[in-house]
Amino acid sequence: MFKKIILVLAFFTIILLVGKTAYCVSLDLTPNQINEAIEYGKKNKRLSPTNFAEPWVVHLDDEKSGWATLWTPYHNVAFKAKKATVEKRELSEGEILRALHFKESLTFVVSVFGEYMEFAKGYNAILYSEDKPIYPMYSFLPDYAEPSRFYPEIPAYVAGCVYKFPVENLNQSSALKLLITSPDGKELEFPFDLVKIK
Repeated sequence: MFKKIILVLAFFTIILLVGKTAYCVSLDLTPNQINEAIEYGKKNKRLSPTNFAEPWVVHLDDEKSGWATLWTPYHNVAFKAKKATVEKRELSEGEILRALHFKESLTFVVSVFGEYMEFAKGYNAILYSEDKPIYPMYSFLPDYAEPSRFYPEIPAYVAGCVYKFPVENLNQSSALKLLITSPDGKELEFPFDLVKIK
């Protein structure tokens, strides 16, 4: 009896949370969209992380320049469903709630290339929404990069930088431009069309 009450409360909590105003892309997932994301994760359990995340990734024309991944609640639920399926277990309601809990921020993971292990220190990011600049509320730059697939040739190292941007002044049905600047002034521009991203 106690388990049934907990399950019913958890179900209503999910319904209440997904019915709230969106804080970032697709935060207001309907129960059908949550199920769709779970099915995407299950169906694509054998895909590599790179291929799995493809719908949320923007690559630059030059393969040695880098790429950026947008982590939306849909992407996060799908990823957790993939992980649970690989581990041969059911995705818990708690995991779903945590995956949907992207409050007040839009998260990008940007992979950049460099020539030495400490190159990623000092990379900056600005997100443009309708030409309005938005600055990160959180940045993570790794102390040391990892060898790239080109190692030992240039670019020998790759680093994953994380940037979270506040979304209160963001037009969620527009195209965004993520501008990454290296300490030496090199700029990388990643366009994201929020209308086309789940």
